[in-house]
Amino acid sequence: MKWTSILTLGAVFLVVGSFTPGGAAQAAGSVQDKINQCESCHGKNGASKHEDIPIIGGMSDYYLEGEFTAYQKKLRPCPDVKYPDGPQKGETTNMCKVATDLSEDEAKQIAAYFADKPWVPARQDFDAALAKKGQSYHEEHCSKCHSEGGSLAFDDASILAGQWRDYLEESFKEFRSGKRWMPEKMEPKMKELSDDDVKALIEFYVSEQGGAK
Repeated sequence: MKWTSILTLGAVFLVVGSFTPGGAAQAAGSVQDKINQCESCHGKNGASKHEDIPIIGGMSDYYLEGEFTAYQKKLRPCPDVKYPDGPQKGETTNMCKVATDLSEDEAKQIAAYFADKPWVPARQDFDAALAKKGQSYHEEHCSKCHSEGGSLAFDDASILAGQWRDYLEESFKEFRSGKRWMPEKMEPKMKELSDDDVKALIEFYVSEQGGAK
């Protein structure tokens, strides 16, 4: 599921920068500025402290690059949001615009940066009995792609264990409504889910606070 796209302006900037004095530093600075922009929402090292913003530090670079392209191609919703932290706090942004402004090389570097960081699971209260039901459903229907409770980065399928509940709830809504692209083999599984199944699954992922493995 690795899609890439080349934005001409970004590519030209990198090529010209590499042949001018200080070009490498300028290019690196540009990437660092965009990493800082990411961290204004997703937290230092991608360890989000906000329930509606996903933790991304520790996810695979393969997965993160794919999500950049999904936003570029508008294969998932792009609501306007306000930066919760950093120097841009209170300013409005949009993930489709953020992703579209990236060159291919910048997207790779940013994905590699966050992939190299540790996964820091969200600490949340959970219903243990409901989580147990969710675990049974996960093991029967989801574990082939999201192995070990959805905790492995190298599944390249997003880390689910220890993710924020609010974000997981919104993601399930987007998948089930058809607003967000999903792999072909995932679609029938998602259609089979009842509302109660979804609640149980999410509770299981929330309960897995040991984080990524």
